[in-house]
Amino acid sequence: MKHYRGTRKKLTTYIDQFLSTGETVENIRDIWYKFKGDIEHLKKMPDDKWDIYVNRLIGEYLYELFLDGDVTIYSRLNLITKGLSNDKHTYNTPIVLFTEKPTRSTDILSEALQCGIYSSTGQIPSFESVNIAQYLNRTAKYNKAYLIAITDFDPSGESIFHSLAVKVKNDLGLINPDIEFSAIPVLFGSGYEDIVSHYPTYTLSTNKQNKLNQSWIEKGQTLGVELNVVENKAELLESAILKSVAPEVVEALSRYRWKKEKEEELLSTDKHYKQLHEQLRKRVEDIREEVESMETVFEAKWSTPIDVDRVKDMTKEK
Repeated sequence: MKHYRGTRKKLTTYIDQFLSTGETVENIRDIWYKFKGDIEHLKKMPDDKWDIYVNRLIGEYLYELFLDGDVTIYSRLNLITKGLSNDKHTYNTPIVLFTEKPTRSTDILSEALQCGIYSSTGQIPSFESVNIAQYLNRTAKYNKAYLIAITDFDPSGESIFHSLAVKVKNDLGLINPDIEFSAIPVLFGSGYEDIVSHYPTYTLSTNKQNKLNQSWIEKGQTLGVELNVVENKAELLESAILKSVAPEVVEALSRYRWKKEKEEELLSTDKHYKQLHEQLRKRVEDIREEVESMETVFEAKWSTPIDVDRVKDMTKEK
């Protein structure tokens, strides 16, 4: 654990006090709001900079607690990343696809592989990498987990994925050190020359301040390829990914797909199921008609502010 001093030390005291309440939040800012008024006397900078300073410290401090052994802290707070999606399939594989920008292809691929998708174009908050690690821990039936990059072929996509992979590997190691973690970038070719010779390219910026681009340019790699120029991405990616993961993971997914297809096939020809389905549809229609036929009266008084607690009572049956 880092040793905090001065204002930072005082702020961590407020964070600890909040954590002791056992309350849950939706995001880091919600924690700040819990004691925002109580720390005004500590502010020695403009509001916008203070906002960033405090929220960054909260995120940093929570991650320090996680690294120090409190591996359930994010679960207790219910801090869930909005960057991780498609993680609630009926069956989930221990795979998370990383992409800079969600596309129809990645959604199709996620459905086919029954896996999660994490999207980000820049700095990755600590709790988001922990959420990914938690998902992988939850789904790693064979103690194997995968983070797979589907990004533009350029320095930015490469760098973001590398940073994320390092964090997820570290976080997963703390949560469950028995899981074998693999980070796999999917490339549409065997290397730089092969890729840029097969797809439309764009020229990397030569701005000296862009260190990422400079690292490529110094190696003679001056071009990049955007993912959206690759045709049949979903099919190509699915094939590449299934060849990259452990056979037992592929077998389990294959069995799930077969069972689901068989279930749908049997249901489509089952007379009893069709009969029950039709009865349910008819019953829903009857109830909707019954509700539509009810006469209602709206008793809102717009001349005064709406009483939020009574909004639900404004419309009622005559």
